[in-house]
Amino acid sequence: MAVRTGIEKAVLLLYRLPAELAEKVLNALAPARGERLRPELEKLRQQQEKPADLDEVVLEFKQLLEQPEVEAAPEPPPPPPTPTQLAAYRPPSEVEIPLPSHRELPPLPTDPVRALEALPADVLAAVLGDEQANTISLVLNTLPGEKAGEILRELTPEMRREVSIRLSRMSSPSAQLLTRIAGALVKKARALSDKPSDASGDARYEKMAGMLRCLEKTERMEVLTALEENEPETARRIRELLYQFEDLLRIHDRSMQRLLSEIEAKTLSLALKGANEEITEKVQKNLSKRAREALAEEMEFLGMVPIAQVREAQKALVEVIQRLDQAGELMMEE
Repeated sequence: MAVRTGIEKAVLLLYRLPAELAEKVLNALAPARGERLRPELEKLRQQQEKPADLDEVVLEFKQLLEQPEVEAAPEPPPPPPTPTQLAAYRPPSEVEIPLPSHRELPPLPTDPVRALEALPADVLAAVLGDEQANTISLVLNTLPGEKAGEILRELTPEMRREVSIRLSRMSSPSAQLLTRIAGALVKKARALSDKPSDASGDARYEKMAGMLRCLEKTERMEVLTALEENEPETARRIRELLYQFEDLLRIHDRSMQRLLSEIEAKTLSLALKGANEEITEKVQKNLSKRAREALAEEMEFLGMVPIAQVREAQKALVEVIQRLDQAGELMMEE
């Protein structure tokens, strides 16, 4: 029999199974492994002749299954993390990032790693929001695929790419390093959840802002004027929520050029780090060629940026949208 790799033998075994059963096996595997095997299996099925060593591989597999089980020797304790490993992961930051206001932490296991895994996905995403790609990759590598995917979606596109690359290259960290990182992140989540929250007020303001967004601009301004006369604090909070970063897509091109003239290059590049492709294209379309090139250079120079900084830049941009629109200097689709 020709010398075959483990992947090649696995494909031959799948080939021997009925197509429906082989597909069930592929779906039961980890997604990355299933996606690696599936195209190889399709290539094999398209060949005219049956592989010459198919029966030998199946026999080898059968003999392997029939071997008596041998109790494995206990694994030696993992070595302590090297200075290089420890340097790669800075302690989780103490920057205050608000947890989802409606969420209270469930009872958590005493083991730090199990406690980390038990944190709700939205809470864990908030805690990881300003961490380095190394730390985020390590955490996602320990989580079930679906939960890790939820957290990955919450990252900025730039951070998502960096984390994905690191995950593809990551080897298993030492238990000591993982426990250290997990303990610090769980402590951070507990500290943030203990802070008093004005969730009910925020929800009320968000609901009112959403209602006002459905009105025509003149009607909106009438309501805000009335609120400012009677409830100035409420009016202020609603104004803050009335405009959103995604409103960039509603601004007419000429008004967009007016808006961009008010934004510093660094603020714009930071804000676009967390933007989807549609918003980025809209901005670039309304910049001169020289300004587009300068923006691309600025974004490349920034490199990886904590999501907290991205949100702060987007908030600054939204404040300019609000100021210009309320001054009547923007044309926006209702």
